[in-house]
Amino acid sequence: MPVTDKELTEIKAALDASARPLFFFDDDCDGVTSFVQLYRYKKDGRGVPVKASPVLEEKYVRKVEEYEPDLIIIMDKPVVEEEFFDKVQTPIIWLDHHKPHDVSKWKNVSYYNPRIHDDKDNLPTTYWAYKLVGGPLWLATVGAVADWHLPDYLDAFKEEYGDLLPPAYNKVEDLLFNEESKVGKLARIISFNLKGTVGDTMKSVLVLTRIETPYEILGQTTPRGKYLFKKYQRLADKYDALLLRAKEEFNENDPILLFTYEDDQMSLTSDLSNELLYLYPEHLIMIARKHNGEYKYSLRSAGKYAIPPMLEKALEGVEGYGGGHTYACGGCVKERDNEKFVEAIRAELK
Repeated sequence: MPVTDKELTEIKAALDASARPLFFFDDDCDGVTSFVQLYRYKKDGRGVPVKASPVLEEKYVRKVEEYEPDLIIIMDKPVVEEEFFDKVQTPIIWLDHHKPHDVSKWKNVSYYNPRIHDDKDNLPTTYWAYKLVGGPLWLATVGAVADWHLPDYLDAFKEEYGDLLPPAYNKVEDLLFNEESKVGKLARIISFNLKGTVGDTMKSVLVLTRIETPYEILGQTTPRGKYLFKKYQRLADKYDALLLRAKEEFNENDPILLFTYEDDQMSLTSDLSNELLYLYPEHLIMIARKHNGEYKYSLRSAGKYAIPPMLEKALEGVEGYGGGHTYACGGCVKERDNEKFVEAIRAELK
């Protein structure tokens, strides 16, 4: 059972009544398209992308103190530190689709997650944003597809934007990685625009809130569309070079495709892991960026391996953290523990 109509009505009523909402959202395509939909509907408020960690940490309390909102909406973040809830008295709506949490001890927190009703129902946050405020349809579709979901409004999208779909597709991966899919290209463009500093990310997000049609971006027909496309182009060559290196290191006889790279500027691990999973679906994909003495991982499986139990076991006795979905997780371990972490994953596969 998904998020109920009653729950959606509760969320929308709170949003409508708010005069000064503050949005915290994950800095991936799902989180960002969720924010943009609600922001365009409300035409007010402030957005804060939560970068580099799956956790909304206590340090973000200062954003609340600076803005003094009358409502806080948290979207697509799997974990919120208890200290954040302890220190914030403002009403909070937490809309997510990761592992559910018990927030009953905080009376100002309203928690909405489809997995509360059905643990297998992890429809992305952008899907629920669309059900709340009705789009834009193209943005809700790109956000859902980027989170590996074919939404039930895809037929409506096809009627209006059929030229953005490939001639034939059977699964969500075809929309993401088929060279003829403009939906996949839009997902990549949005994802690449979220790289860099918080300021860089938020500049692109605010430009995205002003985009009226996807053709502005794909055809670069407006200054807004040109801005997003050019930032994407700057990263595309770098991404293609890393993808080629990962392909060259692929070993058919190794159940793990393990690829690491160093970068002080930005992460491409999630994008790489998704495309490599499409190319090598029989393998466990482990892509890591080495940065500041840590290895930051994106782990993917096409259904052969349930990742969270392996990840939880591998994190025992090492300094790090991780979590996510059954077949898609993020993680981080200290450089000194990385070899032990990888070997523990290998041991779990056996």
